[in-house]
Order: sequence, then structure tokens, then C-alpha cells
Amino acid sequence: MKKFWFLLMVATLTAGIMISGCTSQTGVAPTQSATPTQEASPSAPTPLEMLPGMALELSDFPPGFELIYEGETLPPDESSLLSDPYYQGGYSITVSNESPELSAGEMVDQMILVYTRPATRERLEEIFFAHYPELANWSLSSLPDPGIGDASIAYHFIYPETTLSGYTIAFGKGDVYEIIMTMRGDDTADYTLAEETAKKAAGKIR
Repeated sequence: MKKFWFLLMVATLTAGIMISGCTSQTGVAPTQSATPTQEASPSAPTPLEMLPGMALELSDFPPGFELIYEGETLPPDESSLLSDPYYQGGYSITVSNESPELSAGEMVDQMILVYTRPATRERLEEIFFAHYPELANWSLSSLPDPGIGDASIAYHFIYPETTLSGYTIAFGKGDVYEIIMTMRGDDTADYTLAEETAKKAAGKIR
């Protein structure tokens, strides 16, 4: 039987993917929404068909990680991004090394979004909470800017009254925004894993 913390991690990391109404299968690129008419990037938006090619692979993670989910991602139904003309769509993967041999495994989520406005810290915060509104009620601590992409932010979070904790880094590079989240059930989440994963993800943006 899966440990409680593992089930809680799955529920949390998939909240912005499954619960939002996503129904696409692994490897299927999302459908592109209308192109914004104001404040758009000078060049054409990054095609959504390119997002799967920017996704991290199992070889990008330490040994023992397995793929849990890969496919289209959407904001929650109540998110203002769904009516935002600058938001084009998204793609994500979730991996984990949870196993009976480990006292506690780690789960990592990569969310790749196309948003045709220049990345700023304020905009990254808006997009992060638009996809993970539940984290606004968790114990959330801002961390120093990791210096990834055109702008970036980082947080440490703890699920209330549990040992479930993790790190998240959000950054933007051109019109591609990414959210990297790591989570562990025994309060030993490693920021280095989040930072290294985010840097690898930034290197895959084309």
C-alpha cells in the first residue's frame, strides 16, 4: 500500500494537471489558444507542439526515478489564466523515485507554459499561484532569486501539520515559463535537486 505522504504528494502535484480537467494522453501536444492582440511578444509565440521536446527525460534525474505523468496541463477551472489572451497553453511531466526500499521518496513536477508577456518576478508569482492556489494556504517561505532565465523566483513550502515539504522554482525565458516543484514526505526535501532540475529545464528551452 502506498504511504499516506506519497498519496498526498500525488494529489498536490496533479492538482494543476488532472483536477483542472486535462484529458489528453501522454505525448499529445495541447491545442493552441488564440494569439493575443496587445502586448504580445515581437515574434510569433513558441508553438505548443515544441513543448514536449522541452520536457525533462528520466536521464535528467538521479537513478531510480520513474515517469508518473506526461501530457497537457491546464490551470484550475477558476483560474484567470483561462481567459487571459496571453496564455497559450502548457505541458508537464511528473516523476518519482518512491519505492518500498526507500523510507521516503521524492516527487518532481515540471510544468512548461507559453505566456506571451515578458517574464518578471511579479508575473511569475501570479502564474505560479494561478496553477497552485492551494499553496497560498501552506507555510510558504521566499528564497533568494536562483538567477535562472530572464526572471526567476523560489519558495520552500510545508504542508500544514505534516512532514510533507518541498521546493519550487519558477522562471521565464522568452515566452516560455516553467515551474519546477520537488516534494518529499519526511521533511528532507533537497533544494539542490530543485535548482539543478530547473537549470537543466532552462537549457532545453529553444
